[in-house]
Amino acid sequence: MEFKVNKFDPDDVARYVSGLANSAILKGERRAYLAFGIENETHNIVGTAISLKSEKVGNEVFEHWLTRALDPHLNLEFVTIQIEDKTVELIAIDPAYQRPVRYRKDAFIRVDSVLKPLGEYPERERALWLATSSFAFEQGVALHHVTPNEVFSLFEPETLLEMLGVQARSRKSTIEQLMGMGLLIDDRQGRLDVTNLFALLAAKNLSTIPSVAGKAPRVIEYKRTKKLDAVGDVTGQLGYAIGFKRLLQHVMTRMPHEEIMITGIRQNKYPIPEIAARELIANALIHQDFTQPGHPTVEVFKDKVQITNPGAPLVDPNRFIDAPSKSRNERLAAMMRRIGLCEERGSGIDRALEAIEKDALPAPLFREVEGSTVVIIYRPGSFAEMSKEGRVRACYQHACLRFESNEPMSNASFRKRLGLPDSQYPQASIVIRDTIEAGLIRPLSEEQANRNARYVPFYA
Repeated sequence: MEFKVNKFDPDDVARYVSGLANSAILKGERRAYLAFGIENETHNIVGTAISLKSEKVGNEVFEHWLTRALDPHLNLEFVTIQIEDKTVELIAIDPAYQRPVRYRKDAFIRVDSVLKPLGEYPERERALWLATSSFAFEQGVALHHVTPNEVFSLFEPETLLEMLGVQARSRKSTIEQLMGMGLLIDDRQGRLDVTNLFALLAAKNLSTIPSVAGKAPRVIEYKRTKKLDAVGDVTGQLGYAIGFKRLLQHVMTRMPHEEIMITGIRQNKYPIPEIAARELIANALIHQDFTQPGHPTVEVFKDKVQITNPGAPLVDPNRFIDAPSKSRNERLAAMMRRIGLCEERGSGIDRALEAIEKDALPAPLFREVEGSTVVIIYRPGSFAEMSKEGRVRACYQHACLRFESNEPMSNASFRKRLGLPDSQYPQASIVIRDTIEAGLIRPLSEEQANRNARYVPFYA
């Protein structure tokens, strides 16, 4: 804790918030506090004339300025308290979980009760990096000091446990089960702390919980192929676990579809396989960077579906198929897999691409755009309509999938993937040659005959 009375300087406050956040995670504390209206030496409550929510930096509200000025972004809560007719202003500070908190490129730390630049204490900086690497956003606290009744009012704990296959015969048993999973924490004051993970999974309305308010999935529908004519824009409310099926259904029904009969049952047929949409949307939710601003977003165009999540990819997009799975949010991923909302670790992208190849659809595009991960799934199009880049991408992804199944790619397998007849052997050969020249695949053997040629990804 840091105590002040009426001294308010935005730069000074920002440095203290950096120092307090870093000190909190180093000490293993879930929160730090900067208080105005309390004497530092005596801790006497004397009150303050400062109103933090009214303060401005230039024309910008101080609260917004402070959040923007810190890297990474923190969950900060501004609280006004009246104690014996005296006003106390608090900034409650959640620590960061990825890296030390910096203000204007400089990180700070509390040494005893003195604020110091972190760079002056290399041993503490090393310890801080080690501490941040052992924590995750999911472990942070979304809501402090709530009652069991508030848990049932703000969340759907029983629905979540049912999805997890866990039985709880009473509300008390439900709370105990959630505490056993680490989703709720005894705050040692007779109440409960709600973790970010539980909020993300089971909130009735994510927008009411500050730490995850900007992380509800957003679905935008466009009339044509560009972002000029949006006809629908909906931001979800439910947590990822309890709302995922509804989210997927909302996305799929934004696409043109037809009803068909399968074994006497009427079903919808969509231009994009539902399993591909499911896996790639789940990936966007699971692998996003919660310290970065922005909603995970699904944009439905006339010719494609684009899925964007905050946070640059942790592996090269060209290696999504084969590289060992990495996630910023392992606990969230494990819960979503346990519930059955996505595939086993590392197999989701493969399943999505297999479904796309089965329908001979254009190859999806994976890329990084300004610190975000973007996936574009294209609606059906003929080989003639594909760009050269799209054909090369299809060839490379097909080679990767075949290699994962211990089967090299051939001209015949590639033609089948594209839905081409045998007579278009030369066209497939041209694409294979272009993909080799792009450095994405190579011949299995340099001595192989053209008729029996086999190919593997460049990394094989």
